Amino acid sequence: MAILVGIIVLLAWLTRRAWRSKRAPVKWVGVVAAGTLTLLCTLGTLVVAKGFFDLYRPYPVAEAHVSIAGTPEQIARGEQLAAFLCASCHSPNGELPLSGGGNLSQESGLPLGDIYAPNITPAGRIQHLSDADIFRILRTGVDPGGRLTAMGFFPVRHLSDDDASAIIAYLRQAPAVEGAPPPLNPSPLFLAFTGLGLVKADAATAQIQPVSAPPRAATKEYGEYVTNFGACRDCHGPALDGVAPPPAPPGAPNLTLIMPQWSQEDFFRAMRTGVDPTGRQLNALMPWKNIGKLDDVELAAMYEYLHSLTPVAAN
Repeated sequence: MAILVGIIVLLAWLTRRAWRSKRAPVKWVGVVAAGTLTLLCTLGTLVVAKGFFDLYRPYPVAEAHVSIAGTPEQIARGEQLAAFLCASCHSPNGELPLSGGGNLSQESGLPLGDIYAPNITPAGRIQHLSDADIFRILRTGVDPGGRLTAMGFFPVRHLSDDDASAIIAYLRQAPAVEGAPPPLNPSPLFLAFTGLGLVKADAATAQIQPVSAPPRAATKEYGEYVTNFGACRDCHGPALDGVAPPPAPPGAPNLTLIMPQWSQEDFFRAMRTGVDPTGRQLNALMPWKNIGKLDDVELAAMYEYLHSLTPVAAN
């Protein structure tokens, strides 16, 4: 921020110097060029400042209530969901345990700063949180102190109450791993994306509403539920047509055109082996290993939903 302000001051000084020039070409070219750059840098600084405010301002701490049964069935469901949903960010290799991940900025291919998912094993951050605190973070992205966490930017808020509770049940009894990744240090580009509304903390609300899932079956309704909390739209776009704003990585395919060409067997094979029906390896950014940890019912449901989408023509 200080560097941006320094650049603005320098450009303003150059604009003033150009205005005082007695040579008309130098005067007007200098005023227009330096003045335009000054204006653009000022607007950019304001956008970054807004992003900083949106990221670090206090957020409402919603009242949260949850009861964790901790049954073997609930823990097993939580482990499956954690392997699918959490491990791609909270693990260095995309596998359990959730001891903290690599720099998500490097994975995105954009200079977004230092963005590490924390250690959420019992030896990590969650040891200081109650079950209700974790439930609130999953649902709103806001911690007990009113600080926004990265979960506010991800669609885990679409998890049903039962599935969110299952994840908490698993986290409480998962193997403890010591260590903590570096703290959040966003770059001006990330702050600019936030200030422009391209990165939104949509989940950070003052109230938590109950969320239920459709009946667990190989239906497009249940498949839409899995697709929503599985963050498919973060890369493939809101309409799953491959059009997603930054900071989503480029090159995500248009699922509305691809999936009608795939059989259910093709989809299962791609999600379990990382190879599409033509024999090509899926994009390295595609978390097929995590998706492949879903069971056959959930994969079949995802296929039914994706296969039912109305095709959207490529731009």
